[in-house]
Amino acid sequence: MYTMMVVLTVVYVIACLFLCFVVLIQKGEGGGLGGAFGGGAVDVAFGAKADMTWKRATAVCAAIFMLLAMFLGVLHHRLDQRSLAEDAARREAAAQEPEAPATPTPPATPQ
Repeated sequence: MYTMMVVLTVVYVIACLFLCFVVLIQKGEGGGLGGAFGGGAVDVAFGAKADMTWKRATAVCAAIFMLLAMFLGVLHHRLDQRSLAEDAARREAAAQEPEAPATPTPPATPQ
């Protein structure tokens, strides 16, 4: 389960970075940062429907971002619950085990 959390976290970070890229590459109402990152070249590459393509990509990335955030939160909570339950079970098992008798120390002999 820990491995799945690591893999999903990596996918989450990639989705975050791609979402930032998609938002910044879009041409806003006033031009925005899209022109600084080559927004005009994107229009040439994707044709007349470039604006709609980027809006759709933004919506998909935002959905993936939100779903992964919620899923990772639930998964992290379950891992914490499981580790707390395991710790409690270990403490209970240790309390039920009889303690080993202490070995008596021999008396010190004066010299």
